[in-house]
Amino acid sequence: MKERLFFPGAIMIVFLSLIPPAIAETTSISQFRSIASDNQQTGYILDLFGIFSLFFLMLGPMKILAPFAQITRDTDTKFRRKLALTASLVSATACLAAAFLGQRSMRSLHISPPAILLAGGIILFLVALQMIMQMYSTSSRGEKTPSPPTLALAVSPLSFPTIVTPYGIAILIILMAAAQECTRQLGILGILLGIMVLNFLAMLFAHKIVKFVGVVITLQILGSVLGVLQVALGIQMILQALIRMGVPISW
Repeated sequence: MKERLFFPGAIMIVFLSLIPPAIAETTSISQFRSIASDNQQTGYILDLFGIFSLFFLMLGPMKILAPFAQITRDTDTKFRRKLALTASLVSATACLAAAFLGQRSMRSLHISPPAILLAGGIILFLVALQMIMQMYSTSSRGEKTPSPPTLALAVSPLSFPTIVTPYGIAILIILMAAAQECTRQLGILGILLGIMVLNFLAMLFAHKIVKFVGVVITLQILGSVLGVLQVALGIQMILQALIRMGVPISW
């Protein structure tokens, strides 16, 4: 019983410890003003905690628990482990490739940092708003699963589009393109790989996690909180980009 409760408890502890810094980072008006008044392009709105919360919601394990438990409900532990590992490796490889190719393409087109920031703010606002609305909509997906299950499920539907979402890739590319120091890019990639490890662990324990209604509800509540914060963060990024472009904004 203790072993079954370990992973769900670990998730809750990690989230409760990371949400306060994310809230402070997202809602600090004084910090927003100091960045807005600074003409240097090295002022980032998001720190690593903020990036972690973005990746966790857009590329993280909250979306993979129910689908993985459903499509592997009639399989053995060995197959689930192999499927989870394959899906994690495919997802990590796809994200890394998109990050490097995407940022090179954006820089080769000489897109300015304020334009990158504005694009990121718009995408973040629309996606976060859509995700909040989807939490209160009824799902019309069918309950049928492939028979028999094969490792091809690691590519579709697990990696694409469940883990590697289009909006998650878009935010990843924008963050990598906006990063002007190598250390920040390494930090972003490190967080990305950490999220993929969490995805792998979530799939390994998916059948145990979904049995605990309290854990599932807690994750849904945390997802709602992060979604609201990210809507606000998207608006803040848009305002910051407009200020950097010279648009007079007062508040």
